[in-house]
Amino acid sequence: MVRCEAVSGERGIGAVSGSRGGWLLAFDLSTPMGVLVLEGPGGTLWREIAGHLRVACLFTEVKALMQEAGIGREDVALLGVGRGPGSFTGVRVAVTAAKTLAFSLGVPLVAPESLAVRAAGIGISAREAFVAMDARRGEVYYAAYGIGDGGLERLLEPGVAAPEKAAADLAICLERAHGEVVLTGTAIDAYAHVWPQGLVVAASEPPGAGGLARLCREAAERGDIADPYELLPLYLRRPDVGRMGEEKRCAW
Repeated sequence: MVRCEAVSGERGIGAVSGSRGGWLLAFDLSTPMGVLVLEGPGGTLWREIAGHLRVACLFTEVKALMQEAGIGREDVALLGVGRGPGSFTGVRVAVTAAKTLAFSLGVPLVAPESLAVRAAGIGISAREAFVAMDARRGEVYYAAYGIGDGGLERLLEPGVAAPEKAAADLAICLERAHGEVVLTGTAIDAYAHVWPQGLVVAASEPPGAGGLARLCREAAERGDIADPYELLPLYLRRPDVGRMGEEKRCAW
């Protein structure tokens, strides 16, 4: 039997600046440490959910966090979900849960890339971020983003490849960079020998609650609303096959 009473890891509550449009409920389960966040007029509440319990007890944790915030389902005005890439099961459950809640609550849904969530939460002043997550099977998920006052700009589209291929793409993009590039993600440590030396490395675990909330709010303000009927997880590869081997293009 799965016990859901103590699935949370870290949790927190803090002041919010610029909370807009009621409460946002968002989650990203793309890695073994998932994050759940409520952001609204009363503050920001978040909790980390570790391991398989992040998918087994997601709705239990959502209910508990809403009770902690003192809000009901009618107070949720926006839903957000990290749509991958990442853990096949985590991404699938998160996207399905978000679509179900969007239908049930009748509120808009936004779905930022999980790699972008990492870039948004690096906590270091930088112009650009390169995110590489360990995808297992000797591969990494990776992408690069420009960081500016107007939000994130995708510079290298999400992909999956061997670490050496990802490092080669990073090296090409570094030649075109317009500022310091910060590296982040579990694959930076896992494959430390392949990356260019001398770059700043930011902590990679877990996904940042603040970054997730910010990306969701920015997507809503742009009108980048996902259709629950059409939203699909960003898998990049099938769970039972090897790497896709697609060529990457850099927009730097």
